[in-house]
Amino acid sequence: MKKYLLFSIILISSVFVSSCGKSNSKPISEVIRKVWTANTVKENATTVYTKGATGNIKDSYSYFKLDLSSTAQQTVRLTTIDQTTFVGNWTISSDNSKLTLTNLQPVPTGTTGTIEFTFDGAPTETQLNLTRTSPDAKTGNTTNKYQLVNP
Repeated sequence: MKKYLLFSIILISSVFVSSCGKSNSKPISEVIRKVWTANTVKENATTVYTKGATGNIKDSYSYFKLDLSSTAQQTVRLTTIDQTTFVGNWTISSDNSKLTLTNLQPVPTGTTGTIEFTFDGAPTETQLNLTRTSPDAKTGNTTNKYQLVNP
């Protein structure tokens, strides 16, 4: 009986230790390296766009695209609701809480060429939730929350 108990404890311990090993999760910078499109968008607290829905307040969010797929110096291509495309670079803060787009050309209205977003939850392979940290001049100075999807 003691041998059986000892064997069971050793077996359970080894399973526990092996399950606590190194995580296989990818860094956020790899998870988000995709082309993202709008699934839902809120301006302030109002939902103005839902992909595939009829009667959207702003159908122009169907043009919104955040392309983080380029590996060349973490290049970003941001296409906004008026179909203007801005090209620059992207970085993630050291605490993985913010995505910052820098050196955007042409310079987006109301910015110095930088747009910053906070992550709303952990990004997945198919969903990226962001909140813009400053009002967007193109949307009437609203603070926007994006649920982006890939594909």
